[in-house]
Amino acid sequence: MTEATFLASGNTMVEAVNFTAELSNKILLNQDDVAQAERIDIFCNDIGDAEKLDEVLWAKPKYSIISHSLVDKGQDDLIRIGYPGTKFNLLSDCLINLSPDLPKNLDTYKYYLQLVIMDGGDLRARAADTWSKCKELGLSTKFIEAT
Repeated sequence: MTEATFLASGNTMVEAVNFTAELSNKILLNQDDVAQAERIDIFCNDIGDAEKLDEVLWAKPKYSIISHSLVDKGQDDLIRIGYPGTKFNLLSDCLINLSPDLPKNLDTYKYYLQLVIMDGGDLRARAADTWSKCKELGLSTKFIEAT
């Protein structure tokens, strides 16, 4: 069964994009206690956030590059970045959800990491709705303040 881990990831989308880049690299390099995976799918709120994350991943980590691309490019990279209207090929162990809304096909992933933007507004409220939906689906859920 997929485990849903909710992670506080900053107060703005910009902070969350940077957090996502750092987290995904830690997961792939087995430096994280939350999840370990050989491939990661990252679902973004929209194409703008996906393109920004793609850009940030070229700079983080500073001294290495981990293969990544937008999922619509059709490449088989370690990190694939999607957004509404795109589809993953479902070969990854881990889904990082930068969108506050519940994604589809959760049951194909071993790890589901839901990022929570602590903006005190709409993004935080939508993530709370996602928490409730995960509970309704019978997923084991936990919240981590910081990693």
